[in-house]
Amino acid sequence: MENPFYYMRPGHVIAAAVALSVVDILVVGLRFWARKAQKQLLGSDDWLMVPATLVTVGMGISQLYGVSQKALGYRTVIPDGYKGNPFELLEWTFFLMLPIATGCMKASLLLFYKRVFVIQKQSGINTLLKAFIVFTVAWIIAFFFAMFFKCGRDLWALWDSQVEFQAHCSSNSNLILSLCITDFITDVLIISIPIPLVLRLQLSPSKKLGVCLVFLLGAGTLVASIIRFVLMAGSYLGTINITNDSILGTTACLYWGMIECGVGVVAACLPTIHFFLRRRIWEPALRSTKSIFSSQSTKSTRTSWVDRAYQDSIRVQQSFQVTYDEIPDSSSGPTWPNYLPSVSNERLVRESYLMQDRVAKVVE
Repeated sequence: MENPFYYMRPGHVIAAAVALSVVDILVVGLRFWARKAQKQLLGSDDWLMVPATLVTVGMGISQLYGVSQKALGYRTVIPDGYKGNPFELLEWTFFLMLPIATGCMKASLLLFYKRVFVIQKQSGINTLLKAFIVFTVAWIIAFFFAMFFKCGRDLWALWDSQVEFQAHCSSNSNLILSLCITDFITDVLIISIPIPLVLRLQLSPSKKLGVCLVFLLGAGTLVASIIRFVLMAGSYLGTINITNDSILGTTACLYWGMIECGVGVVAACLPTIHFFLRRRIWEPALRSTKSIFSSQSTKSTRTSWVDRAYQDSIRVQQSFQVTYDEIPDSSSGPTWPNYLPSVSNERLVRESYLMQDRVAKVVE
């Protein structure tokens, strides 16, 4: 008996579904918080991540349900007399949600590009991005309804036996293969759009590279997309046969679909939250680290300076406020200005003033 790959096992399927769902919710919440902290208006690119995240979480829930019913992650075992359909309905539901999730992510990235790069409405980049957005919406609608009506008007066959399903429903292979191919191609094109735009900016080569890397963070989703495409294409062409078990084969396809969507949500949010995190967390942390090391090198110098100040009857506080005590002479009483009260010989007069980035020294 063949040993299934890790992505066909129940534990890995559950871990991916739970972990990615939680991370996606946190990242999208951080995206909205970043917009609020930066006092920026929420745009369509932000709101589109809400349905993308909800649908991705729904995909994870469907996988958890499939594992609980042993319709995913387990070898096919059909009891005697069983006439149900163990995994076709689950696969149909999953691939209904997949184009919605990935399509919303693509549209969100395109709208984010409009927010960042489009200055004039009549510019060529604005026209290009609008064309991509229209294509993405059409892509979502086309694959959603193609999957929804895969059994034509005989949707009841999805809940019936495997025999009825095969008799009334078309094969998923061609449709899913087309989905994988177009999904991968559009991902490559969308992720490549900002690169030539950044290279045209008047920045140093190092800064251009840094900005390009930020926008290329979304390339992480291409890895899962490539793996899913290779598995589907290899199975369709007969060149790659990872398993002879129908349920394990479906598990592999759904697992990498979940990975693609889960990583895609994070990748679509990273360009937005990166700039905020850099200013609010990474740069302050770096400055704090530098100040710690610099304070160690100047500690002895500062201590000796304060000691000398105390010897000269000067108290130097952290805020650079200088306080000194003076004992007035009774013989100088008549020469005091009228707005200062007269004092006895035994009474101290205390005055304070703020230093203006200078050091004053009183010599007794």
